[in-house]
Amino acid sequence: MPDHRSTTAKILLLGACWLIAPPRGGAQEPLTLGEALTKGTLSLNLRYRYEEVDQEGLAEPGRASTLRSTLAYRTLAWHGLAAFAEFEDVRDLGLGGDHNNGGAGSLANGVSDRPVIADPEITELNQGFLDWQPTGGLALRGGRQEIIFDNARLIGNVGWRQNHQSFDGAVARYTGVPGLSLAYAYLGRQRTVTGAARPLAASHFDAAYAFGPAAALRGYLLDLDYDDPAQWGLSTRTAGAALTGAATIGESLKLSYRLEAAEQRDTGDNPSQVEAGYRRADLGLAVGALSFDAGYELLGDSAAGGAFQTPLATLHAFNGWADVFTTTPGDGLRDLWLGCGAGLGPWKLQAAYHDFAADAGGADFGGELDASVVFTAPWKQKFALELALYDAESFGTDTDKIFVWTQWGF
Repeated sequence: MPDHRSTTAKILLLGACWLIAPPRGGAQEPLTLGEALTKGTLSLNLRYRYEEVDQEGLAEPGRASTLRSTLAYRTLAWHGLAAFAEFEDVRDLGLGGDHNNGGAGSLANGVSDRPVIADPEITELNQGFLDWQPTGGLALRGGRQEIIFDNARLIGNVGWRQNHQSFDGAVARYTGVPGLSLAYAYLGRQRTVTGAARPLAASHFDAAYAFGPAAALRGYLLDLDYDDPAQWGLSTRTAGAALTGAATIGESLKLSYRLEAAEQRDTGDNPSQVEAGYRRADLGLAVGALSFDAGYELLGDSAAGGAFQTPLATLHAFNGWADVFTTTPGDGLRDLWLGCGAGLGPWKLQAAYHDFAADAGGADFGGELDASVVFTAPWKQKFALELALYDAESFGTDTDKIFVWTQWGF
């Protein structure tokens, strides 16, 4: 079990360092603390979404009509120190049907005979943190915050769901050397999209060096140790590396790629012995307004039980928009996909097909077709229609999803 006294001491020590550090001057900074507090930036964001899920085995589809509203304020920097607060409200507008909202505890709406659409009604402080920049290359942030590292495969904010995921903790980032970026995060609590607050002791190290546009190498180490016995099976240590890059050929042809490998082992109070690997290979091609991509992702099984899991990730961005594989099956998962897209002025079109199979034994899990159309109006409001059609073979059930959403903010 993590030592909460040690966790609290780390956060308090970091906060003390911020407070006693010598002020950093700057000609562009406000002259007074009052100016920093009152001349900041106010922002508002509204996102309405209608989501319908038709799942085989359930008599009625789930239908959710929800509005996400956020109101945020960021102060100006005063001696390198700034504050940010964001309040979030998710409302079920009750238009068109009912659904299982997947809410944790008292946030659950009591519906169990409809598909899950994990957007519970909630009003909360989604983010509230202090930023401090003692030098041009060092940035420190402490408090409740949304966090995204790299492509969000290990740590993300799950920005697709109406209640975003955030964390209580501290993050330090250093970019003082050209081409080099270093980061360390200590997380004491995970606040999930269902409204659950999961205490943990998590450390994440991330280091990347860009050799140029054609190649960047990143290495990472994520150590997760959950407090609650219900999450002990997610306590793991993951170490990996990724090589990414892009190159332009001629005037209109652009190639991009990603190669990644990681290994995951059990840690803390995990009752299972986990020894699972992760592999990913992407290749992208863009020709003018058209784009094409192909990829392969492996979340390996473990001979001793368990499989490669990423419980802090933005899972909707991976393995299909139907969200059938938000938890890796016990036999692991292989995902082979092909995608294409087009940008036509204010219109953005995208489609992809996934073929899913088990890592152990190679059983055919099923296939999924995803497609989306997004229109951005001159006043910057977005309107979108998205589809996810999962055809089950040996895993899960047939699942069809439709999303209609619009978003605007300032």
